[in-house]
Amino acid sequence: MPMKNALKLVSLTIVVLSTAASTRALPDYLKIFAADPLSRPELRTKCAVCHINPAGAGARNEFGTAFAAAGYAITAELRERFWDRFLPAAAEGQAPAVTFRRGSDSEAIIEMNGRKYLVNTRERTVTPVTSEQAQAISVRKAKAARVEYSGAGRDDIFEAVDVRVVNLPTANPIPKGSLWVDFTHRFPFNEVREKELFLGLDGFAVPSFGVTYGITERIHAGAYRSSTVLGRPIAVFAGASLLDERKGQAFNLMGRVTLEGRDNFQRNFATTFELALARSITRHAQLYFVPSVTFGDRPLGIAPDRNYKGRTAPALGIGGAVRIRPSLTLMAEANLRLSETSRYIGNRSEYGFGIHRPVVGFAVEKASLSRRHSFTLSFSNGPGTTPAQRSMTRGLLFSDDSIGGLTIGFNLTRRLF
Repeated sequence: MPMKNALKLVSLTIVVLSTAASTRALPDYLKIFAADPLSRPELRTKCAVCHINPAGAGARNEFGTAFAAAGYAITAELRERFWDRFLPAAAEGQAPAVTFRRGSDSEAIIEMNGRKYLVNTRERTVTPVTSEQAQAISVRKAKAARVEYSGAGRDDIFEAVDVRVVNLPTANPIPKGSLWVDFTHRFPFNEVREKELFLGLDGFAVPSFGVTYGITERIHAGAYRSSTVLGRPIAVFAGASLLDERKGQAFNLMGRVTLEGRDNFQRNFATTFELALARSITRHAQLYFVPSVTFGDRPLGIAPDRNYKGRTAPALGIGGAVRIRPSLTLMAEANLRLSETSRYIGNRSEYGFGIHRPVVGFAVEKASLSRRHSFTLSFSNGPGTTPAQRSMTRGLLFSDDSIGGLTIGFNLTRRLF
């Protein structure tokens, strides 16, 4: 055979073998895609899955490039990014990707077709969320596709976000291992009607800060401190969740004992025993009933570094909350001292004008998407936020404690984990 013909034969052989290798390799990669149980059946024989040219070969499309970069393996990232090439996770007998929010019986993140949704069974809402938002919502992964509930749970429960209504407790059960921070701000010396002072926000502020930790599923403890205007009290408390609506019981019931000491826990100690009852009226509203008694009570405004004889101060608080939007709630409360001696109405200068009316409060609360954070704008005639002081009006500060004397304030609550 002449040399020229031999070279032509060799060249033709190389071209044929290369083409064969190429046409054999590409179907092999398509087989990897087709073997994935979540790949769409109608695409399992289509070269257009990976190639710009529907007939195959040539330049790859975006999926083909990502598929090659993944080492020609189907990964969860590929399924999420190119959701149009795969079936929902619930297909082929598999459960969808579900994660449940810690401490909640009503919220979960469900992933379908590469997209995430926040589902709230109490509010009956489904909200699309981004991966970043889903990650921000602290959740725990489901251990099984089927979820079983123990006990006779209810589906008409109002779930409070804050640990407070305005000042009264919401009787929220504190989940085990959870840590809550509670920051309150009051402007007790300037009324809302003082428009030139921007509804009183230009006035003197009284901040307070506290933490609450869930020791067990029923027992919690914490500490809280208010500022010098209120006597620099530090309150330490322990409480127990006695009944829980989420477990099918008629209402939430919390018992708590608090020990307060003024001048940074050095003197004028007071002990408060309280019960907080909360009853849901459908999932959109809740009522509160809070009886308490304080032993060793002292009025606001006295010098924190002086010792005063304490009194016994029984009080009764009632309140309510109505959710008008999934993240927006209106609230109101009243707290009345039941004994005349604990109202400090007299001629002693350190008593101010005394307590002539119950402490009343009105508020609007805005909750975050994750329901782990809330901001509450409040209006009240009482500056105190500890259990012993929350039934004291600003009359003890020589101010008007009528409805016309309402002052502005706010609460910030955040569940850290």
